Order: sequence, then C-alpha cells, then structure tokens
Amino acid sequence: LLRDKFREFSRDTSAIGQERLNGANAAADALIAAGHPDNASVAEWKDALNEAWADLLELMDTRAQMLAASYELQRFHHEARQTLAQVREKQKLLPEELGKDLGTAEAMERLHSAQERDIQALSAQVRQVQEDAARLAQAYAGAKAAEIRQDEAGGSQAWAELRGRSQSRRRLLRDTVEHFRFLRSARDLLLWMEAVGRQMEAHQRPR
Repeated sequence: LLRDKFREFSRDTSAIGQERLNGANAAADALIAAGHPDNASVAEWKDALNEAWADLLELMDTRAQMLAASYELQRFHHEARQTLAQVREKQKLLPEELGKDLGTAEAMERLHSAQERDIQALSAQVRQVQEDAARLAQAYAGAKAAEIRQDEAGGSQAWAELRGRSQSRRRLLRDTVEHFRFLRSARDLLLWMEAVGRQMEAHQRPR
C-alpha cells in the first residue's frame, strides 16, 4: 500500500534527516563558540536549516494525513460494496417454496430459522457502514460526499428489503405449517368419526 510505503519512507527520512541536522547544528554551535569570524553567517545558515527541516516535517505530516484519509475513504467504499454484495447474496438464498405437506413445510421453517441467524450476523456490518458513512460525509463535500451517501444508501436499502422479505417469509411459513397441522387434525377427526359410525352401524357399543 502507498500509505505504508510512505510511512516507512517518512520514518526513515525523519531519522536520517534529524541525525544530519543535529550534526550540522553541532558544527555551527562549535564554530560560533570558537568565535569564527563569520559567526553571523553561520547562525543564519543554522536558522535556515532548522526552518527548512521544520517545513519538511510539516509537509511529510500533511502528506501522511492525506494518504491516511484517502485510505480510509477507499476502505469504506470497499467494505460498503462488499456488504451490499453479501446482502444481495442472502436475498438470492431465500427460496419461494413453502412446502407441499407438513413435513416439508416444517423443514422449510427450520431452514429459514438458520437463514435468519445468518442474516442477523450481517447487521453489525451494515451498522458499521452506516456509522462510517455518517462520519466521512461530514469530512467531504461535492462528488466524494455524494459517493459516500450513495454507497451507504444502496446498502441500507438492500438490507431493509432483505429483512422485509425474511420477515414476510417467516409469516408465510408459520401460516403454512399451521394450515397443514389443521388439515392433519381435521383428517384424524374425520377418520375417528367414520370409525365410530361404522361401529354403530355394526350394532357394536361405541368406544
């Protein structure tokens, strides 16, 4: 990464430059202390060197801050788009089938419970993207701020749609399971009544 390379460059440059500047300052101080005839010129050169070094350090610090900000922005866009892709993948995994009998409907309901846990695991990731977007949008303006809001909005909308579909499917599956359970109970009751009727027709004492 460019940021890491510059950090290494800045660290090495600062160490080497400070060592060389210390040497130059020591040599200037020695000349001045010895009463060199060009003391005034030596002092001016010393001040100029220290001022230039301070300017260079400030420039490197500014550059490091810019690279850090750029890295953070790029990281946000990457994570926002990755989160959106994961949300859309979860949407694709939600089937439409509800089951053709009680057994398959209950199996579908158990599968959906597992899928809901997977979906819930994404909530922290989505929330982090939203928080990062709110913070970064305050630091940028114009096109960059618009891109930040666009990435956040896309993820938030897809997340809301996924949760809505998941909740709707849970209700449908619950209704389907209850429907099949009612049908099974009704069939069992009908069979029992038919059996009682047959006993009465056979002049047996109903049990």
